[in-house]
Amino acid sequence: MTRQWLNPAKLKLTTPWPGVQETVRLQLVGPLLLLCVVAAAESIAYALAHNPSSAVLWYLNLEVFSIFHKSRVALSGHLNFPFAQLLIISPLTFLALAGIALRRNLLIAISSNLTFVCTAFLLCSWHHWHSFSQVRAASLAAAVRVPTGNDLWLLVLLLFGCFVSFATSHVFYVRHLRFRTS
Repeated sequence: MTRQWLNPAKLKLTTPWPGVQETVRLQLVGPLLLLCVVAAAESIAYALAHNPSSAVLWYLNLEVFSIFHKSRVALSGHLNFPFAQLLIISPLTFLALAGIALRRNLLIAISSNLTFVCTAFLLCSWHHWHSFSQVRAASLAAAVRVPTGNDLWLLVLLLFGCFVSFATSHVFYVRHLRFRTS
């Protein structure tokens, strides 16, 4: 019995333009990274609610994942239920996974763009938290705080990962439009 090799062109697993698999992997970086970090922050907050005497959990909640604490406060006026951030981020990741399953690159691109918007919201809520007490009336020179310590590293990690995903989706569609017009 001879073994027949599968031809990807017959199965329609390949696309006419090159580099699709690499762009799909890069577009997944943002949604998966944001989902993992938000899940870690929410699980730390949940564990802290059950064990409030743990110094390690307090450190992780207040120092490492303080960005999510600040955005949780910003969201509390609109969404005031447990795991609200996780319930916002997880559909974006599942949208990207559905895009892979259905082979729809637009779903993956939408997911990567919306995770970049969510990361920008984290940055804005962090900035609002730190600039709330620094309001100046009729001043052109506004005080802008730069993140330091753990806030800086977590924000850089999230912004870089989500920006790679965001930019890759745009580069993919520009290449796709060039391919279709040529």
